[in-house]
Amino acid sequence: MATLSADQHPIQALVSFLFSRRETLLNNWRAACEADPQLPQIALLGREEFNNLIPLMLDIIEQHLLQQPPKDDLMATALSHGLHRWQKANGLADLIREFNHLAAMIEQEVLLFGQLYPQQDAKWALQAQAQINTLLRTAVLGSISKYDELQRLEASSRAASLQHALEQMNALSRQRGDVLRTSSHDLRGGLGIIRSAAQLINLETISDQERQQYQEMLNRNLGNVQSMLSQLMDLARLEAGLDPLQIEAFDAAELLQELVTGAQPLALERGLILRADGPASLRVETDRVKIYRIAQNLIINALKYTTTGIVSVTWSVESDWRWNFSVQDSGPGLPGGLIELFHQQLKPTVEPTSVLSPEEGQPTPVHPDQAHTVPAGVSPASRAGTGEGVGLHIVKRLCEQLRASLEVESISGRGTVFRLRMLVHTQSR
Repeated sequence: MATLSADQHPIQALVSFLFSRRETLLNNWRAACEADPQLPQIALLGREEFNNLIPLMLDIIEQHLLQQPPKDDLMATALSHGLHRWQKANGLADLIREFNHLAAMIEQEVLLFGQLYPQQDAKWALQAQAQINTLLRTAVLGSISKYDELQRLEASSRAASLQHALEQMNALSRQRGDVLRTSSHDLRGGLGIIRSAAQLINLETISDQERQQYQEMLNRNLGNVQSMLSQLMDLARLEAGLDPLQIEAFDAAELLQELVTGAQPLALERGLILRADGPASLRVETDRVKIYRIAQNLIINALKYTTTGIVSVTWSVESDWRWNFSVQDSGPGLPGGLIELFHQQLKPTVEPTSVLSPEEGQPTPVHPDQAHTVPAGVSPASRAGTGEGVGLHIVKRLCEQLRASLEVESISGRGTVFRLRMLVHTQSR
């Protein structure tokens, strides 16, 4: 049974849980709308168009539940969302049906919270659900009221952001060198610890308990060094083009479910909840081994760097030609500055909306903002100093081979989501 911090208020615990489940909630919402025969036009909308300002509304609802002053006005945000749907030729009845499905998905997540944390008093969940329903009614009222003009980013701003992204691509080869230098530093540090532990084990003056501790230190660091060397070898093979695509038809949902099942012992050992959500079947044609390696890397990293809470793995079909899967955790988030570098190195496309926060939809956020610069001295391996940067570069190279887009969103202290978007039918090169 999962447990919560004793000093955490039940409403705060519910808010944290809903936030860590947001990616799954939005995917389930879309699936419910697509299954509704009265909403056939949903299948024509891309992920960004469909979500629109709903993540921002969820932020506002969260702030109300925590009795914090909302950063944005719910009515104004709902007006803009309603205008967006009107511009997509959706009727008001369609908009209301979408909100009904959203309310049902939120209610399911609140019920799931009660099942996973039965020790919580049910009255708090009921109180939160009632407040959520009231806020959703406000959002529906705003969307069907007189539409205000939707604030949109200027085309020139989008073009400037794309140009900036293209310029940064020229610096990626130099940044790869930084990754290798950092990994070499990690290897030297690990080997130094191994050498010291080996010398101390041979001392006759130490006790049996100390000898056992040094033996464990030796074994642990040998494992770390072996893992880093294996990753460097994999990266070298990818860079040299020695790992060609092997296209085959398989069920991606079954593959991801197997990965999650296999990682449950690690989640249990760390006291975490690991969940898988998505369609029961998702047939694709791509490289099964490379998808496995990408998903395994992301899931293990999420479990490794999340200390409490939940890790959610979710997958969905965006259209007849594209699908995606995501790994979202409730961990500490990426360190300050590192998220900017990941946006430039790992994200080749522009996403105008974000799941976690409007400011995270870089390089084009929901609200216009000043262009960010790469912080000096930031390395992709600086999150923990144990070679994770090499693993992420392997993921990046695998995504390039699959013509897939890897997107990352992170908020310090709240968590990170990695999202892979790729073709249903990948063509071999």
